[in-house]
Amino acid sequence: MRRMDVIANNIANASTTAFKRERVVFQDYLFEMKGEGPKDLRQVQMVLDYGVVPDMKNGELNPTNNPLDVALDKEGFMVVENDQGERLYTRNGKFQVSVAGELVTQTGERILGTNDQPIRINPEDVNIVISDDGTIRSDLGEIGQIQMIQFDNYQGLERRGDSLYFTDRPERPAVGLRLVQGALEGSNVNPIQQVTNMISVLRSYQSMERSLNDYSEMRDGAVDRLSRVQA
Repeated sequence: MRRMDVIANNIANASTTAFKRERVVFQDYLFEMKGEGPKDLRQVQMVLDYGVVPDMKNGELNPTNNPLDVALDKEGFMVVENDQGERLYTRNGKFQVSVAGELVTQTGERILGTNDQPIRINPEDVNIVISDDGTIRSDLGEIGQIQMIQFDNYQGLERRGDSLYFTDRPERPAVGLRLVQGALEGSNVNPIQQVTNMISVLRSYQSMERSLNDYSEMRDGAVDRLSRVQA
């Protein structure tokens, strides 16, 4: 059921900008349980839902020719800040200029520069050029530099909606990560593959359900026969 939920969410976001498909990580859990005798122990094995991991493989880059649209060419994130001052991360580079003159996401989160401050763009700044290292320039000169970071481990990223992530894992400055101006990254979800995975999960679920029903019928039959013998 957990896998089915994740696959369904992947399919629902097949057209979401910069969406990263997810997969569930399971872990075997072994422990000992007392048996019938005081010294009898038996090993019990269970499966734990360990977490969800995003697949950071790049989606296709789609040209938009909008100077404020940017896409990342490798794994990593841009840093944003919401109204509560919370530090968040995104790969959705569809930016705009707010009424306050700040570079923001479509939902209003401020894009942070390498100095951890919002990037301000004045009305006089025209012919915006964003270099592959995130440096923003206009006819009036350099405006700022978009902060890009990477993680050593992407497990544990918490989705916050609107293509935003949160984590308390340590970040590091991006290495070998480039920005592409005038383009947006597409979702890396392959709908056909995800539907195939959904069918596989459904069949596994149905097989397990049949096994449980068979076991229940065997148990009921044994109880019925035992009650007749005792009678």
